[in-house]
This record gives sequence, C-alpha cells and structure tokens, in this order.
Amino acid sequence: MRHPVFPPKNSQALRDMSIRTLLLILLLAAGLTMLFWAPLWQGGGLIGGDLYPYFFPQKTVYADQLAEGRLPLWNRSVGFGYPLLAESQTGVLYPPNPLLYRLLSVNAAYNVSQIVHYVLAFLFTWLFMRRLDLSAAAATLAAVVFVYGWFPTRICLEWAIIGGVYLPLSLWCVESFLQTGRRGWLIGLAAALGVHLLAGHFNLAFITQLTVVSYTILRVVLSRETLASSLQNGQAFRGILVPVTLAVACGFALSAVQLGPTWELKQRSQREQVGAHHDPGYGHIPPWYLSQIVAPWMWYTADSDPDQALNAIKVLSIGSATNKVEAHLYFGMAPWSLILCWLLVALLGGKPADRRHLIWLLLGLAAMAYTTGWLLPVTRHLPGFSFFMGPGRYGIVTTLAAGLLAGAGLDWVLAGTGLNRRLKGRRPVIRGLLVTTVLALTLADLFWVSRHVTYAVMVADPPISHREQSEVRRLLKDYENAGPQLRPVRLWAPGANVASLTGFPATPVYLGLGPAAYFDPEFVMPEPADDASPEQHRETRARQRNWLQTAAVTHILRMERLDRSEWPHTKLVWQGFDRLLNPAWGRFQQPLYLYEMTEPGPFTRLQGTQTREEATVRAIDDSSVEIQTSVGDGVAEAASATTLTVAQLDYPGWHVTIDGEEQGTATGELFLNAELSSGEHVVAWRYSPASVRWGAAISAIAWGGLIVAVGAGLRRRRKGE
Repeated sequence: MRHPVFPPKNSQALRDMSIRTLLLILLLAAGLTMLFWAPLWQGGGLIGGDLYPYFFPQKTVYADQLAEGRLPLWNRSVGFGYPLLAESQTGVLYPPNPLLYRLLSVNAAYNVSQIVHYVLAFLFTWLFMRRLDLSAAAATLAAVVFVYGWFPTRICLEWAIIGGVYLPLSLWCVESFLQTGRRGWLIGLAAALGVHLLAGHFNLAFITQLTVVSYTILRVVLSRETLASSLQNGQAFRGILVPVTLAVACGFALSAVQLGPTWELKQRSQREQVGAHHDPGYGHIPPWYLSQIVAPWMWYTADSDPDQALNAIKVLSIGSATNKVEAHLYFGMAPWSLILCWLLVALLGGKPADRRHLIWLLLGLAAMAYTTGWLLPVTRHLPGFSFFMGPGRYGIVTTLAAGLLAGAGLDWVLAGTGLNRRLKGRRPVIRGLLVTTVLALTLADLFWVSRHVTYAVMVADPPISHREQSEVRRLLKDYENAGPQLRPVRLWAPGANVASLTGFPATPVYLGLGPAAYFDPEFVMPEPADDASPEQHRETRARQRNWLQTAAVTHILRMERLDRSEWPHTKLVWQGFDRLLNPAWGRFQQPLYLYEMTEPGPFTRLQGTQTREEATVRAIDDSSVEIQTSVGDGVAEAASATTLTVAQLDYPGWHVTIDGEEQGTATGELFLNAELSSGEHVVAWRYSPASVRWGAAISAIAWGGLIVAVGAGLRRRRKGE
C-alpha cells in the first residue's frame, strides 16, 4: 500500500506536533503523576489490594534471581514452587523489568515502572487523539479522561497501567498507517503488541487486539472514501485488513518466548476449565451500577460501601462476584457534559459528525455492554474469552471512547460560531480560561474519586523496604544454616504468599494462573468448617498436622497463639513486631507468633526396603536442587527399587541427573521423584523447560525479521522511494 486510503483531514495538526510540543506534553504528563502519586516520587510506596499478597512476592524473587545472575524461570518461595515465567504477570522478559529490578530496590523499581507507564499512556493517548484531528487542548482532555479516569482506582493492580499503555499506542500506529500508507507503522504495531504480551497480563492484550481489529474493520466498512473507491476493487482488504492482521499475528510470534510457557501452564492450571476456581464472570459491572457514570455521588461518598451494594443487589446482575475496583467506570462530570454536547451536535447538527467519532461511540457502547457480563453465555465458548475473568475490564475501551468524545465536544464548544462572535479579540484568552477550567474541574473530580474508590493507599515508609530488617527472615535463615547440613525451610502462615517475602517458601498460595494441584482438594490444606462440631474440629486438626508433615513444613507463623493441646509438636521461638510482615498485614499493635515444628516432615524421602538409607540436601535454589543419597548397604543390590522424593512441585521442565547421567523423570502425583539403585548417589534436578527454548527460537526469528524489515525501510527512505 503506497498511498493512504484515508488521507488526514487536518494535515496542519500533524505539522504542529513538533519536538517542543511533545516535550511540553511529556512535562505535563510527568507533572500529573506528581499530583496523583507524589509519595511515590518521594520514596514512599503502596500497600493494599494485591500488592503484598501477589505482586511483591513475585518481584522479590525476580529481583533476587537477577542479582544472582540467573534467568528467573521458577519460583520456589510460593507453596511447593511454580513456573515463574509461565505465570507471566511477573513480566520476566518485559524489556524495562530486568534493568529496573537489577539496578533498583524492589520498591523503587515498582514506583518507577508505575510512573513511567502513566507518562507513556498519557503521551500515546494524546498522539492518538491528534491523529483523530482533535485540537491540542481537546487531545489533552482526552488523555486526562483516559489515563486518570480508568487507572488510578486500579493502582493496586500492576497490570492495569502497564497494559493500558499499549491500547492507545497500538491504535495510534493503526490510524497513522491508514492516514500515511507507510508500512513502518505496521512494524510499530507488531512491536507494540509483542512487547505488550511480554508484559504478561494477557487480558488487556486480548482487549487491545480485539479493539485494533474491530476499529480497522469499522474504518474500512464505514468510510465514505473506502466505499467510493478502494472497496470496489478490493484495495481496502488487500492493503489494510490483511497487513493489520499480519501485524497482529507478528506480535504473537515476537512474544512466543512468553506465550509458549504460559500456554503449557494453562493446560495444567485451574483455568483449564470453568469452575469454582475460574469464573469468567468475576469482576463484571452490574447494569444498575453503571449509574456511577452520571451519578457518582450515589456510590462514592464516605458513608457508602460499593462492595456491600455490589454483593447485595442482584437485580439484572449475573451470578458472579465482583468488587468496586473491577466494576469502576467513571469519566468525570465535565467530560460527561461535553459528551452530551457532542451527542446533540451529532444527532441534531446540520454538519455530519466525523465517522471516526461514530466508530468510537459504537466501540464504547459495545464495550460497556460487555462489562455487564450478559454476553458471557455466548462468548465463553469463543477462543480466548473463556480464559479471562473480569468483563468490567472492557471498560478501558469505553473510557478511551469517552475521552475522545469529550475532546470532540470541547472542540465544538471552542469552535462554536456564537462564541466566536462574542469573543472577538479576546478569543485566545477566553479559550484558554475555558480549557483551563475544564481540565481543572476534571482533574479535581478524578483525583477525589481515585482516593475513594481503591484498595491501595500510599505510605511514606513501605513495608517492602524493611525486608532485610525482618526478624522472621533472620530466624528462618539461622534455622536453615544452624546444623552441619542445609535444612530447607517451609512456612505455614496466614495470608497467602505474603510470608514468602521473607525469601523462604510459604503456604498457602495465591496465583492468578497456577498449577491445578494447588486447587485440588486432595492436595490442599484442610480447613475446619464454620459449623464443625468439636469432634469434626479435632479430626480436621489431625488432618492438618498430617498435611504439614507431608508438605515438609518446618515453621508456623500465626497472628494468634496456638493451642498446644491441638499442636503438641510445636515450640514458640519468637513473638513480637516484624518490620516487614506486621505492616504488610496492617497489624501495628498486635504481635506475630513464630513456632518451630519439633518433628517436621522431611524435605527428602527415601522409600524402599534397604538396610540403610540417607538423603541430605547439598544445594538448593529457585531452579535447581541437589541431593546426596546413600541407599542400601553399599554392597548388596537393593531388594526392590528405591524412590527418592523431594517436596517440590513436579512440573514439566524439571530434568534429573543421577551421578551426572541424564535420567527420565518419574512423574509423581505432586512432588519430584527419582528411582535409585543401591549405593551412593548424587541426584540433581534442573528446571529447563523446552517450551522456553522453542518460544525463544520463534521470538528470535521474529525479532530478527522485524529488524531486517526496519533496515530495509530505512534504506528505501534514503534512496527516496
């Protein structure tokens, strides 16, 4: 496609986008992050929501492995371990992460990532809106509505702003391609989609891909230019739809190193089937709750509890659970008024509305309809849709559409003929005051909402900064290294994953995409029912003690004292305030209690009929474990096979060597195991999944092809083609 099918309607807008203008927009974007997230600039941090149960436990393991010079593939600190790269939300290979988490502390790296992505999201939204011929002021309003209407309430969800950058970026690339006909924009689109998938949260990536394809199709179908010329000879389909589709497919190839391991985990995860542990309807927006768009005072006041209302009112709602963050959808009252102005002009005005604006009206309404979850009975049978939860997340498309339409409304107000006649020579001043007032009201509105509809708060002294001062961490280190042999630690603690911040394995687990074994009742720690009788309670306690033995748990961390009659084989080794864990759990006055199991279950087990059997751990890290064993009497052959079992999750990609020779891994129900003969052995497991190697090969070829395409394009430009 050498010529644009959709030439720009306002080429002057493109010429006005100078480096100076872009720098001013970047300064404004950075200034807004200071307004909304000042404590993050000052070294503070975030607490609440999924930050400490989910994201920081991943990031600490990730940072530790980077510091040791290892590629983070496996995380042994959560439960019995899980494939860190495959779980994906750590963003192991997302380009900024290795640099940030290698050079900065976990808290600083997390803050910098959040702030930079807010700035980029603002910039790319502004650029996209300028491509849609909004004025600079209207594009700024649209960027404010999109970036600060949808993301701040979701500050406890790292994936929101990181994934949110790529929706406007991808659409900017598509619209630029349509207006210029330059294939370089398709290369940018492919790279944007590929990097987005490397970031790891595929739900927003899926929504971005759907939006890109839908927008392109609607641009072709609803464009007068296309219907009048190129559609008749098929140029639109050959020159637009096919290249854009190929760019989307190229994005998958670029990120194959991430997608391959994740697809492998998906086949073995709780998301393989819809059920109690995977409900695609979770996180929807009940239709009646959409009233927040026009009447926020009904829901956002200090004396209202949206979560309680969301769980109590079932009128027109699907049966799935939701919460106030997932169900949040608000643009601001000033933008909403401008959207109404645009609607009146589009419906009643004599001049036809920009068809691109009508396309975004359709996309915004369609996305809002999907947020209700009403379409799930159909879409859950379509590829991709059933894998993701959170229909409310489609509100990101509605918010982008609202920003565009609010900007279009502002442009109409600024260009109104009656206003122009009255302003005369004072027009620039009045325009500036009007734009400033609209932006100030919108920012004040969205700032207030961001503080009232969220699960996260900013603190000056974040708990994660005191990881090295954790008393629990110190005691566990002392226990591990106290004897002549390494003693692997495993902790049973309240609040899934939080205790793994100490750097030691902890159970229970909380994973968005986790091995199915962690959700199988046969392998999960039994819990007493609320209405259990005393006898049932005692039986459950006995099963819990057996489970802890099997799981090789060495320590118990509780928020209350244990009843020694129910836990006879424990001893209290510490109680007090932990600089890391107490603030993470919000326990500033109450102590924590650390107990040691006096008869812990073994981390390694030898099962057979030999006269002598021993197994000791020589070395262990996140992707390997080495065991020294002695089986039988050292001379006679064993009467039967001996199985060495290590209390670490058995998962594809673990390879075992016995005395340096590669062996076929004997897959057990839960743990790693190997068959041994009589004698002295060194048994080593290494995690090296084939899915990563194959994915890396595909990604390398794809990125190589992309670089070659860029080089070829640059050569053609130098030759003047």
